[in-house]
Amino acid sequence: PVDKRAGDEVFAGSINEEGYLEFETDATAAESTLSQIIEMVQGAQEKKTDKEKFVDRFAGYYTPVVVALAILTAALPPLFITDPVTVGVGGLTHTFAGDWQTWFIRGLTLLVIACPCAFVISTPVSVVSGITSAAKNGVLIKGGNYLEAMGQVDAIALDKTGTLTKGELAVTDIVPLGGASEADLIRHAAALEQRSEHPIAEAILERTENSEIDDIPAVDEFESLTGKGIRAEIGDETYYAGKPALFEELGFDLSHAHLRTDGGLITKLESDDCQREDCADIETEAISRFEADGKTVVLVGTDTELVGIVAIADEVRPTAALAVERLHELGVEHVVMLTGDNEGTARAIAERVGVDEYRAELLPDEKVDAVEALQAEYGDVAMVGDGINDAPAMATADVGIAMGAAGTDTALETADIALMGDDIGKLPYLYAMSHRANGVIRQNIWSSLGVKALLAVGVPLGYVSVALAVVVGDMGMSLGVTGNAMRLSRVKPDRFFES
Repeated sequence: PVDKRAGDEVFAGSINEEGYLEFETDATAAESTLSQIIEMVQGAQEKKTDKEKFVDRFAGYYTPVVVALAILTAALPPLFITDPVTVGVGGLTHTFAGDWQTWFIRGLTLLVIACPCAFVISTPVSVVSGITSAAKNGVLIKGGNYLEAMGQVDAIALDKTGTLTKGELAVTDIVPLGGASEADLIRHAAALEQRSEHPIAEAILERTENSEIDDIPAVDEFESLTGKGIRAEIGDETYYAGKPALFEELGFDLSHAHLRTDGGLITKLESDDCQREDCADIETEAISRFEADGKTVVLVGTDTELVGIVAIADEVRPTAALAVERLHELGVEHVVMLTGDNEGTARAIAERVGVDEYRAELLPDEKVDAVEALQAEYGDVAMVGDGINDAPAMATADVGIAMGAAGTDTALETADIALMGDDIGKLPYLYAMSHRANGVIRQNIWSSLGVKALLAVGVPLGYVSVALAVVVGDMGMSLGVTGNAMRLSRVKPDRFFES
């Protein structure tokens, strides 16, 4: 029997008589990621933005008022104007007659002009155009309200691992401690991490495989310590793997080094000669040196002794720095990096990428607090993360954006917007397109109302015919707002990375 992981699902299977793997699943085509994306796009087009809701409310009052004015225009002048009346304003004169046929046509013309077709569709066509254009360019927006909100954000919070960095971690340094060998350190680290789903675990297990170490001990009572590390029983002893802060909580003084001066030279003091009980037997500045290089430090040990240090590095995405730069150019007031990594690693990545601020060593609930603080200081905030570990912060933000969500159901369900590939470069495009969509919506609303108001003024004077009302005020404006909305398809991601 074997298991196969596909996205967030694990399928049980076995080897058949021909030697091929067979997997059993109840999933249907309707449950595939592609079908879910199609359903979400269709559902997104049905969700109404705040402007759409305003237009609907406005039309609820506008339509009956216009119908009443059209009836009054057709009925009142013939009743009160028995003889032709000439009115002059500023040298311009106009004669009003009181025949029923003339005023009936003018009332009908006003009714045609005031028909709110263009006004009502001005927002929906813009939303559909924006969402469809974004989907073609690898960005799934799950509702017009999120399209509108994204164009109004004042600050953007970015997770580090998997967002600003590739999330493809690799072990760079192995430092055994307390008499342990490098093989012992890798063996214990792999034993603890083999039941973890964190990217760090994948990096350690890959290093174990490359080192051809296969005698990995079994573990019991595995437990994930959220935001800190993991714990499990190996044999009769409890082992830990996690951040330096985890071992400081266990009582280790990581700043205490085994060093002594001998004739002006600094030499290492063996741990057996140390009289302290909280010693860690770590070389001076070893941890801080790794952190300064932008590496994530994982300590492995028990609650009384450290087995060693594993340093893991993650490569910054090539487009990350340019994406942050473009966001600033487009008008985003503040870009901040939120990460659970240590201060040194966070500082190193932040300097490379060029964010305005970084906040390190954050637990999931502390990321929520950070997003709330940004909202209080700057206004609307978008949170970009992996869609799983950052879900609380994404839910708290005005807009939650998931990175690399093409194959994960959880990311699609958690985020308001999903970048369907591992490309942070789509973020400036998303903001620019959403910002322009808001502008197009405003243009459509006010132009449709303005043109109709101008034509309506000319109706009682006889300057506007029924044909002109249809061609310009009704059909013409409907085509006009639709064409204006289609301009959103001209916004392309590549333009934001042109030199």
